[in-house]
Amino acid sequence: MQIQLVRSATVRLRFGGRTFLIDPWFAAKGEGFSYAGGEMSPLVEMPFPPEQILKDVDAVLISHLHSDHFDAAARSALSRQTPILCTARDAPAVKAFGFGQVRGIESDTRFGDVRIKLTEGRHGPDEVLEEMGDVSGFLFQAADEPVLYWAGDTILCDEVEEIIATHQPNVIVVHACGADWKGTGPLVMDEAMTEQVLRVAPEAQIVATHLDSVDHATATRTSLRAHFAAIPELKTRVHIPEDGEMISMRKRSVDK
Repeated sequence: MQIQLVRSATVRLRFGGRTFLIDPWFAAKGEGFSYAGGEMSPLVEMPFPPEQILKDVDAVLISHLHSDHFDAAARSALSRQTPILCTARDAPAVKAFGFGQVRGIESDTRFGDVRIKLTEGRHGPDEVLEEMGDVSGFLFQAADEPVLYWAGDTILCDEVEEIIATHQPNVIVVHACGADWKGTGPLVMDEAMTEQVLRVAPEAQIVATHLDSVDHATATRTSLRAHFAAIPELKTRVHIPEDGEMISMRKRSVDK
């Protein structure tokens, strides 16, 4: 398995002989939105042009329709015949954008030899959930691959802990920028929640993404690295890639 961070939550995943692009956000620096009423996001450019990011992609996965997970620039760059996997609730909206191969997932599906299970989460504390809406993650399984849990835009909650306890993933991708909404948060995991995931999943490797790209973030790569520098027994299981960086993983090892 190979995970390449593009930027923010956008990743290229090579898994089970297939290449997936997850949550494409292709806006140029400063040409998205401000989520905190200040600087315009995204805060950084993409490390590669869209055509390089899309090269050899077999399918696109979309966790939810927030603008930093599937935006107009990505919709423009994608072929209308690209296979798109999304939640059943989002499938009508994705089809309305003109895409012809949209598969709405109710619970799980197969793409080639890869089983993809939809997972639940909570996009922040109770008081913001109505505004944030429903979100999802994905659990990937295939022969000779580690079990991968891409948690998506969620805090650490009962739903996440249940997935970890039930499926015991070898690798967990967390969105770790914290972030707040109108002074309330975190909307996704922060330093403390990322630490807790490591403790809940003592055998798993953690990849922290969705960092240094949105203006309402409360955690950064720098703050995460500082947090785990003080916890040496956990530090070796946390991977905080730079934009464009690729990590190759097996069930019990990680090679950069």
